Amino acid sequence: MEFVTIQWCTPLYQEALDLRHEVLRKPLGISFSPEDLDAEHSDRHFGVTVDGVLVATLSARPLDGGAVKFRQMAVAPEHQNKGIGAFLMRNAEELLGDSGVRSFRLHAREEATGFYEKLGYQNVDAPFVEVGIPHQAMQKHVGA
Repeated sequence: MEFVTIQWCTPLYQEALDLRHEVLRKPLGISFSPEDLDAEHSDRHFGVTVDGVLVATLSARPLDGGAVKFRQMAVAPEHQNKGIGAFLMRNAEELLGDSGVRSFRLHAREEATGFYEKLGYQNVDAPFVEVGIPHQAMQKHVGA
C-alpha cells in the first residue's frame, strides 16, 4: 500500500476521476460537469495504490485561514474496510499539515460519520442534504 500525490489532468488523475465516478457519482445518477473539473485545478489530489493500482482517492480544496476542505473521498468497494481510507486520510493530513494547514473540514455522508469521528473529526452544525443524500459538516483542528 502506497500513498501517492496526484497531479491534475494526468493519467493518474483520470484514474482517480473514474474511481470517484464509480463509487460516489454513478450510484446517484450524476456525472462530473466541465465546471466541476475546471474547479479542481487548484485542489490537491491524493491516492493510495496497491500493487500499482489506484484503489483510493481524496481531494483537498484550499480555504482561507490555513484550512482545507476534503472532498470526494472514494475507496474501491473491494478494498473498503481494510484501513486504506484511514491510511489515505492520515497521510494527506500529515502532508498538508507540514505545509501549514491547521484546519481540516469535510462534508461526510451520514453513513461515513463514524469513520471520520474515529480519525478525530467533530460534527459542526446540523445535518443537511447535499446531492440528494444526508450529510454532516465535520472538522478537525491540529497544531498551534
